[in-house]
Amino acid sequence: MILVKDGRVIDPATGTDEILDIVIKEGRIHRMGKYHAGDAYERVVDAKGLVVAPGFVDTHVHFRDPGLTHKEDLATGAAAAARGGYTMVVCMANTSPVVDSAEALQDVLKRAEKLPVRLHQVATVTEGMKGKALVDMAVLQKAGAAGFSDDGLPITDTALARRAMAEAKSLGAVLSFHEEDPALIGSAGVNAGPAAEALGLAGAPGVAEDVLVARDCMLALDTGARIVIQHVSSGNSVAVIRLAKALGADVWAEVTPHHFSLTEQAVAEYGVNAKMNPPLRTEADRYMLIEGLKDGTLDIIATDHAPPTPRLRRAWSLPRRPRASLAWRPRWPLASPTWCGGGICPSTT
Repeated sequence: MILVKDGRVIDPATGTDEILDIVIKEGRIHRMGKYHAGDAYERVVDAKGLVVAPGFVDTHVHFRDPGLTHKEDLATGAAAAARGGYTMVVCMANTSPVVDSAEALQDVLKRAEKLPVRLHQVATVTEGMKGKALVDMAVLQKAGAAGFSDDGLPITDTALARRAMAEAKSLGAVLSFHEEDPALIGSAGVNAGPAAEALGLAGAPGVAEDVLVARDCMLALDTGARIVIQHVSSGNSVAVIRLAKALGADVWAEVTPHHFSLTEQAVAEYGVNAKMNPPLRTEADRYMLIEGLKDGTLDIIATDHAPPTPRLRRAWSLPRRPRASLAWRPRWPLASPTWCGGGICPSTT
């Protein structure tokens, strides 16, 4: 048996949040309480100052595999996830080639069988992620697709988005949407406002997110489809999602730790490391994201783990650098202080 001693045990299912010992027998939790270390245990783990919790689930990651493995691959992504306390991940489909066929999907799932974390793979909504024609959702679902998403790109064709929802509804499938209208974005990665102006950029305004969130919430209400709004960053989008849920739409929404912990001010401090799609926004937006988490409007904390290469980050001036977020290990330290016992804390920037 193994004794994990003096850890802060957090279990949302039971409401547990206290310093406890855990006895593990034959790979399973045998009991919890307060126990003395002794000869009965093969190993005693000192967990003082550490959090002991059920494995985290990340519903939004990019392992860059196939085709972009100079950035990440299934093995390195899974190892990073496991190191960060994640035991299940859902990979997005914007690889090279994209996952829009049963063959590409099954290749990923087969290679994932021996990973240290459980991996699910979504397929694209549209062929080649080109936003023109729908994939064969029925075939891909049968092949093991966990859902469908063109994440990385918005679906700008409203009629196509509605057809996708109708098809997903008929299959009981879930669609996830990246919500940024390119027609309203002057330059991606930095919030339109003081942060962008300081860099001489037009920036990406919150309304570019809001309009597509509103559209897809109403389409979900109309079709009855279950959808996920990805990486919400705008406070107004939170209000729209809250309204859609009140109207009866089957809408779920995710937010990242960086969006509810940091603001656009981080761009001046961290440079390219704070440039991402959608961008970090204002303190008012950050507060509204936290309120959305507290009242259940935002259902999911996801990382959007998406590593670029160090070479790409070094190579370009700020306006041209890649927009990505990476690594699981900082997520709990970044996210947990924000709650301050359930309240709203000042931004960490």
